[in-house]
Amino acid sequence: MRDFTFSAPNRGALWSMLALTKTQLAELCNLTTRQVSHWTSQGYITTSGRNPERYNGDAVDLCILIKQSLNNGVPLKRSVRMARAYIADELAQQPVMSVIAPPALVDIREKLVGAETSIAAVLEVVSALVPREPAAAVEEDLELISAN
Repeated sequence: MRDFTFSAPNRGALWSMLALTKTQLAELCNLTTRQVSHWTSQGYITTSGRNPERYNGDAVDLCILIKQSLNNGVPLKRSVRMARAYIADELAQQPVMSVIAPPALVDIREKLVGAETSIAAVLEVVSALVPREPAAAVEEDLELISAN
């Protein structure tokens, strides 16, 4: 058996890529779908930037915190302000985590995937223009890009 060490999962990236439906978010946070709809329409929670009908981990955090304060008799608008302040304070205490926000990481990943697609298209065009022998090298490059 080989020795290895675990590498910590990038929870920030995973949390930002989460794509929950309204029903899933409600069930996870012990809310009603009506509450989730209302909080979304009021701008208290937001949907995922990539999919306007899905919610990421940021919404989960906010919903759980808002629910906690509501359960303790705090009015909704104040609960939202308190939850946002709590999250902002938490992020400020962990500057390493906030250097590159998870949505930015997702955006970077999507741009890299787009760049790989563009490179593959250019290599395909170039391979048609290059004499036969060097074309084999271009095809190898295409295979390498496709594998990634």
